[in-house]
Amino acid sequence: MKRQSNVRRNRNRLDNIKNEVSEAFYIPLNRRRFFKSIALASAGFTLPGYLAEALTVSPSVTQGPYYPLAQNIPLDKDNDLVQLNDNTSIASGIVTYVSGRVLDSSGNPVRGALVELWHADNGGNYIYSASSSKNPAADANFQGFGQFLTGSTGQFLFRSVKAGLYVGRTRHYHWGVTLPGKLTRATTQTFWNETAYDLNGVAWSTQNSNDNVYSTITDAAQRASVLLNYTTVPATTTGEMQASWDFVSQYTPVEPTYPNGGSLTVAGAPVPGPVGANDRFKLTIPAYSGYTYEVYGNPTMAALSWAALPFSLSQTGTIDRNEYSAAADGTVELYVERKAAKGFYFVSFRVPGANTGTP
Repeated sequence: MKRQSNVRRNRNRLDNIKNEVSEAFYIPLNRRRFFKSIALASAGFTLPGYLAEALTVSPSVTQGPYYPLAQNIPLDKDNDLVQLNDNTSIASGIVTYVSGRVLDSSGNPVRGALVELWHADNGGNYIYSASSSKNPAADANFQGFGQFLTGSTGQFLFRSVKAGLYVGRTRHYHWGVTLPGKLTRATTQTFWNETAYDLNGVAWSTQNSNDNVYSTITDAAQRASVLLNYTTVPATTTGEMQASWDFVSQYTPVEPTYPNGGSLTVAGAPVPGPVGANDRFKLTIPAYSGYTYEVYGNPTMAALSWAALPFSLSQTGTIDRNEYSAAADGTVELYVERKAAKGFYFVSFRVPGANTGTP
């Protein structure tokens, strides 16, 4: 995707990041540094006491009305909700990181789990809902929804902002997790272990104790497992916060067998892009009727950085989609702009009927 000079520049930036990141889990605000430093931040997953708690299955709670309709899922649906594409403006609010792992019922990390995050912006507005198009009152610089595909360690990482408040609810994040072989996502919510105050510093009328979701989680251990303690990110002067949380499934995943043994680890062949634009990388995959495909790149050579990538169905066409559902069996070519450091991409697939609606 990059010209030779840009490649050298990117390598220099990565070297600078290695020198800058001396504290576990701190990630600079710059979006490109965010993705490149995910690997360097992996030490943050071994925070004191992180693995000390007994394994507790994550509670299942309502998906809610604000999971976006399929046509409203943003083209930029990666794990950085703070900054859209490479825009210079960022979302309003306190930058917040959540890291963790997806574990099966036996406590084993789950590879290839799809983790989704969505929540209200700093002012309490959702960008999308299940019954309407984009909300014009929402923060235009806030992504509102993101996805992450776990690697072999089961780890995930999101950068977002502290969830805003709205009538009837306390602060919360919505999570959806789809294990390999499952047709539906499991949904839960996480909460802040604090007193909620509005933007004027006034105590909010709805706290965790009377929130109509948190208060209905009857199991004490499950309730405690989604009440997160946020701490200040070291070496930051902007009040950034962080928390760690494991999603523990009640199931053991079953790896689906792809038709005819096709591999979903695909090399990217460099090809010219549109005139005057960056080169692209062609991914050729065997596609099967009813399967939905998504592309994830690995720009930092780390298990933690399978970031969702938009693509085009033609070599010079507009990069305008982040998933493709095959209407028939055959070979499909997908074109991406972001170069993968190892030269290959992970093309995930959802079996027919997967995640077409609520759980």
